[in-house]
Amino acid sequence: MATEHDPPANRAELLRRHVTRTARHGTSLIADLQALAEAFELLLPELADATASERWVEVARMTGLDPALPAHLADLVETLADVLAGLRSDDGGAAWLHHQRARLDAGEDAAAA
Repeated sequence: MATEHDPPANRAELLRRHVTRTARHGTSLIADLQALAEAFELLLPELADATASERWVEVARMTGLDPALPAHLADLVETLADVLAGLRSDDGGAAWLHHQRARLDAGEDAAAA
């Protein structure tokens, strides 16, 4: 793991790798949830005629999962992609950090950006 003694470019690159892994996990989890909904057709044949969205809503209802979970995960992956796009190793992530702090200091909600 990066430490405060590492050069800024190295810390930014390690963070970029971590964000990339997290986005991949989120994307994989979305695919797993879609596959889970499809697998429930084995138990509930009537789901075979349902759309993917309808199938997920029914599976979520039956399992106690949040029906909006795939959408939330998609938002997470999109946000992580934005973070990844803003982090540059050549400046140690300084431009991204400066931009984010300026927005927050101006009263902008981080989740709204």
